[in-house]
Amino acid sequence: MSDETLPPGWAWATLGEVADEVRNGVSTKPDAVAGLPILRISAIRPMRVNVADVRFLPAEAANLDSYQLREGDVLFTRYNGNRDLVGACAAIEKVTGVLLYPDKLIRVRLAPAAVDARYVAYASNTKFARQHFDSRSRSAAGQIGISGEDVRALPIPLPPLAEQRRIVAALDEALGRVRAARASLDEAPALLERARQAVLAAAFRGELTEAWRAEHPEVEAADVLLERIRTERRRRWEEAELAKLTAKGKAPTDDRWKAKYEEPDACPLDLRTSLPETWCWAGLSEVATLQLGQRRAPEFVGEREYPYIRAANITWRGLDLSDVKRMGFLHPEPLFLQPGDVLLNEASGSPMEVGKAVLWRGELDECCFQATVLRVRPASTDMLGAWLQSSFLSDALQGRFAAMAPGMGMVHLTAERMRCWPVPLAPLAEQHEIVRRVDAALAKLDAVAAAVEETRAQLDAIERAVLAKAFR
Repeated sequence: MSDETLPPGWAWATLGEVADEVRNGVSTKPDAVAGLPILRISAIRPMRVNVADVRFLPAEAANLDSYQLREGDVLFTRYNGNRDLVGACAAIEKVTGVLLYPDKLIRVRLAPAAVDARYVAYASNTKFARQHFDSRSRSAAGQIGISGEDVRALPIPLPPLAEQRRIVAALDEALGRVRAARASLDEAPALLERARQAVLAAAFRGELTEAWRAEHPEVEAADVLLERIRTERRRRWEEAELAKLTAKGKAPTDDRWKAKYEEPDACPLDLRTSLPETWCWAGLSEVATLQLGQRRAPEFVGEREYPYIRAANITWRGLDLSDVKRMGFLHPEPLFLQPGDVLLNEASGSPMEVGKAVLWRGELDECCFQATVLRVRPASTDMLGAWLQSSFLSDALQGRFAAMAPGMGMVHLTAERMRCWPVPLAPLAEQHEIVRRVDAALAKLDAVAAAVEETRAQLDAIERAVLAKAFR
């Protein structure tokens, strides 16, 4: 870069020209629970160092004096799996006692009479510094890295020392406001999650529609609805069973075959909590049928391949159909999804991820589902799939599924355990009203979350613009 690109009195210099030392950290592996603190690589982020993010070396470790940090040292990330963090830089502003740094960091010790350490740290996080490190970074064993020579070669726009300090003061003020705003935004996801939990919990305690119930005293009670659902469930079973027997040429001449019907499992008494007077508890199998999908076929089966839903397609915000796999199904028809079906993440490596639920609205034709997904299909047209989905979402967010699902490594709900899962049942008209209110409330929270992310992106742009202006 030429001098004409800088203000009068400024000059370009490489970092190596203004540094007394550029040195990789100690390569000793930290394995002690106490002793000499050594920074983790995660302690260094652009323009920020967390001196509390440490591991420990044994106190008797020798020959480490040359790896001790002191105020005014500048640290660069030497290796990282994330390219954007390779070359991330921050200045050490205060050190209490011994603090070491590892070999995945590079320390630059500056000539204090020529350059301000915090000025260098700011300059090393600008766009031109990022381009410098991107052009020199190399990949090896899944890690991306730079060398000490790459750091030495970093071009720095160098004004007089007094002006460096004025620039640092101005950046501290401007970027301090950006950091404060970002810290506030960082609190938003947890607040929004608590708000989602509160909305759903209130919905299924009947609190969202307390006034609505007072205005609609004539609504049919849920226990009457449950009895009608149970009747329809049995009728559907008898129709299907009779069709099977007739197809086999074994049409019954009496009603003894009806005795094979298995009564659904009611909700256990010890799982029932207080509900509004017109509501009741139901076991899941009383109001729905449950079906696990097909295991992933290692070889082609069936006559053709069908799209299928797997656990990865089920998110907290709904279905993600950006990556839908296909495979053959030996008997696909029983596994075809229908609008109104509810899909639960039946298995997960994380207990808090199991039980995520989405509503199928017929997004894909002839779509099946995998064994890590549990399909819950309402047993009657008087049972809303959207009601079940929101109820499951409330249970999952409050950790109820996590508490129930056993397993080591991979945890499972299992269809058998879910048969008697407690479902709070409201009158049908109230179900519709609650689903409407829950959907509206969650949509508003999602809009707030999107606005938070948009604001975060704007702050990133402001930060980049402030840095660029400072070094012009």
